[in-house]
Amino acid sequence: MKELEKVIDRIIYGTDMDWNMNIHHFDWVPGVGLYGIWRAYEVTGKAEYLNFLLDWAERHLEEAYVQKTVNSTDPILTMMELYRKTGDKRYGKVCFDIAEFVLTEAPITVDGGLEHTVTEKVDAFGDQMWADTLFMVCIFLARFGKMTGEKKYTDFAVKQLILHQKYLWSEEDYLYYHGWNGAQRNHMSSVYWGRANAWIIYSTVEILREAGEFEGRDQVLSRLERHVLGLGKWQRKNGLYGTIINDPDSYDELSACAGIACGIRRAADAGYIDRRYQEISDRTYAVLMDYIDKDGNVQKVSTGTPVMDSPEQYKQIEQCPTLYGQGLMALALAELT
Repeated sequence: MKELEKVIDRIIYGTDMDWNMNIHHFDWVPGVGLYGIWRAYEVTGKAEYLNFLLDWAERHLEEAYVQKTVNSTDPILTMMELYRKTGDKRYGKVCFDIAEFVLTEAPITVDGGLEHTVTEKVDAFGDQMWADTLFMVCIFLARFGKMTGEKKYTDFAVKQLILHQKYLWSEEDYLYYHGWNGAQRNHMSSVYWGRANAWIIYSTVEILREAGEFEGRDQVLSRLERHVLGLGKWQRKNGLYGTIINDPDSYDELSACAGIACGIRRAADAGYIDRRYQEISDRTYAVLMDYIDKDGNVQKVSTGTPVMDSPEQYKQIEQCPTLYGQGLMALALAELT
């Protein structure tokens, strides 16, 4: 509990203005941090965490409409939890509006998946599906659909889960690629990026928890188990994972480690995989807290990473404390309370 609070306090009492730690804008980086705060509030009950989230919502809620993209949808997951907690209709409205945007207006690839859209001024990633999308959009949609009884949102999330599994999955290695280019019919640099595998395993479990029975569920569960096997194969002797899962020369990457460990543990707790697989996550949990410094910074986290042109470029991505590193670590530590 102490380490979890240290990680969260670093967020809520920080005054950072750099992209990687600035929580005061509506995008995916703050979104992962916000959800980490929410999970910390759920397990600690600390009023200061809830008050921070409510204050953030007051200051930033209308920004949800400024840029409507996959990545900027991520904070809506926490807004939905605040709606559930408070009943504030403003939170419910923004959740409904963004959910409708995703279902009716968001760009769709040639394969039917959500095109990964971002807020940065970069060339569009046309017809590309990225692993990140499941976390940024589909956990929210699955949960919102269940909460409201509007099955179309949950159904859409399930469809996206199945499509992303289909096009990013490697049956040979039991791992997921970072992205798929539908126009080119390839995985671009064909890298098993660490954080991509974290996004997918965590999101798969969360969507399964909300969706109930659906066509294709058995295959999703089968791939979940095989994914855990693939991750177990490439887990390092120190209990961690590389920024490229199957490349021993790539650096340890702690946001991936936290997300993967949390996903495996939640899968075992939910009964989606055999409990014996939890020993894989236990090896990671045994060392996770060694990478939180005295100020609460989660160390050895790679900064923002689009689908790079080569494996070597992934290994050159800078490492620094980030809100998503803090958030993923918080999600992992919340499972220990």
